[in-house]
Amino acid sequence: MYEPLLHSFSTVVGALYPWRPTDDVRRILIYKLDHLGDVLLATPALRSIRRRFPDAEIRIIVGEWSRSVLENNPNIDGIVIYNSREFARPPHRAHTYADLKRSLGSWTPDLAIGLRDDWQTLRHAFFMGVRQINRGMVHLRQWIERKRTNRPSRHEMERLWAILEPLGIAPEQVERPEYFITEDERKMAAEFAMAHGIESPCALVHAGTSIRLKEWSLERFAEAARHISTQHGMQIVLIGSPDEVRRSALLAELIPDLGPIDITGKLTLRETAALMERAELYLGSDGGAMHVASAVGVPTVGLFGPGSYHIFRPVGRHATAISHLFPCSPCRMTTCIRPNDNCMQAITIEEVIRETDVLMARMKQHSAAGVAYSHRSPL
Repeated sequence: MYEPLLHSFSTVVGALYPWRPTDDVRRILIYKLDHLGDVLLATPALRSIRRRFPDAEIRIIVGEWSRSVLENNPNIDGIVIYNSREFARPPHRAHTYADLKRSLGSWTPDLAIGLRDDWQTLRHAFFMGVRQINRGMVHLRQWIERKRTNRPSRHEMERLWAILEPLGIAPEQVERPEYFITEDERKMAAEFAMAHGIESPCALVHAGTSIRLKEWSLERFAEAARHISTQHGMQIVLIGSPDEVRRSALLAELIPDLGPIDITGKLTLRETAALMERAELYLGSDGGAMHVASAVGVPTVGLFGPGSYHIFRPVGRHATAISHLFPCSPCRMTTCIRPNDNCMQAITIEEVIRETDVLMARMKQHSAAGVAYSHRSPL
């Protein structure tokens, strides 16, 4: 009952301090407490808020793990760090309400927008007493609809457009989320690729994940890599965080004949994003890196297991995802009740090969037709 209670309180806070249409908005505070990929999915909404209030100072509250994906984003003027207990994972320490108040100091907005809250930020919004646009009613309405009809949840971007509707912001067709890479980062990526023998065309294979139940079989990753290499002539590059070094190493041992280049743990997230821009394909499980890949425009195949596929599947003209919904999907991703027959095991190598081939064929058709689109170009 945690979510409906939070949504109910959010609805009450929004009703107490309702938004009344006006252009006299000089300061906007956005709450977006979420995981890295979910923050990326909110970037089109940030662009729309900026367009609606072009002269306002816009600050956003996020966890410190999301700071890097919002750097250089022209649609926000300041990033306020608050690690919510609901989303913080080691090594990040959860912050307190006092930490949140200290970070904001005396800065008070004219408008608060709750794109993803927790109890502490709702408490903060309540005591500020400023005009509010909260997610409570939208999410509560959708939660009731889901319970009544058993229909899948709407995608996160659809939810965000519904939240912003009272501001006069209409839903948009989104090509992909926004991730702003600098020219210095592109130069670094080019130098790194040259130093490590990474050449085009290449495929980035991300076998690791921050949650064990999202892991796909290494043997199947190996088969997929072999198909990508032999059928599409791509160099295989293994990527991941420092915590995923061991898993990439085990995968490399399964495909020594392909000569994979393992750079797992050698780059920061922003450096990895710049390298992704240079790739022809990304293959990996549901997670932040998958959303970064789709945001920079690389053709992306995401593998969804216990996560919420309908809500958080990747967005992009050249992004796709594979998922098998079980009666227990989505789950809390702590313990699997069917370890010998689970949602990740249900994803077959044949499905991954098929989706990969479809993406590659689509890219070739774009190239042959002379379509003026390159995933290496900034948005």
